[in-house]
Amino acid sequence: MNNIISRRAMLQGSAAGLAALACGALTGSALAEEKRHVYKIGAWSSNFEQAQKLGLDALQVSFSLRPRDNGDLRNPDVQKEYLERSQKTGVAITSFAMGEFNGNPLWQIDDAEEQVTSCINAMAAMNVKQVLISFFGKADLNTDEKYAETIKRFKALAPKAEDKGVILAVEAPLNAEQHLRIIDGVNSPAVQIYYDPGNMIRLFGTTEGICEDIRKLKGHIVEAHCKDNTILGKGRIDYAQVLAAYREIGFFGTQVIEGSIDNSLGYEESIRQDAAYMRSI
Repeated sequence: MNNIISRRAMLQGSAAGLAALACGALTGSALAEEKRHVYKIGAWSSNFEQAQKLGLDALQVSFSLRPRDNGDLRNPDVQKEYLERSQKTGVAITSFAMGEFNGNPLWQIDDAEEQVTSCINAMAAMNVKQVLISFFGKADLNTDEKYAETIKRFKALAPKAEDKGVILAVEAPLNAEQHLRIIDGVNSPAVQIYYDPGNMIRLFGTTEGICEDIRKLKGHIVEAHCKDNTILGKGRIDYAQVLAAYREIGFFGTQVIEGSIDNSLGYEESIRQDAAYMRSI
């Protein structure tokens, strides 16, 4: 019991404390202004060697919805392999992602809690602090009943995540008020938000709208995607404004590149340019 209370207290803390736990953050707006390149840059991939070549700091790694024969991170041998590759290349594992929930909604499938629990255990074994739980497409939270069931299931999972010192991060096409409906409904420091301006541009239409939304989520964003319809800095979103809003609320978590590819350049050159842009602002 003391161990659980200790972890819960550690997770709660202040907004800066939460960000520090999840992302190894620096704190203090003055320090942020002095050190503008505090953000680590990553990508959603399991290719550590390629990430090293591209100069990335970290990777977000997919965690399969259910056990599989090859590359299953529930398997201690696979966990060991990933940790060894991470150590060898110097590319950290910043988070897991359970993107398969888009087609198999957490609020619907019978084994959702079982599979998230297996991910929580793997995170603890590998010292990974957050996992993205996705709610797009079939998993869209478009009814009160779906919200209620989602909150119910997160409430069941939250004590397990608190006990292991990890965070379940909701990624969904929701505005701040809708996100907070989940966060406040669960009322646990172990259930927070994975933010993606590339999704929010569809809701708000402008970078300014995204930034205002970010400000309403102070203390709840633990990691973020940086995504656009082309190379970052050349698309719809002004990420300089986005990072300014993040700094304003004290969020300094890893920026994970998703999409943001110019097909004429190819994947690697696109990622190089994306990372260079994010480090320049």
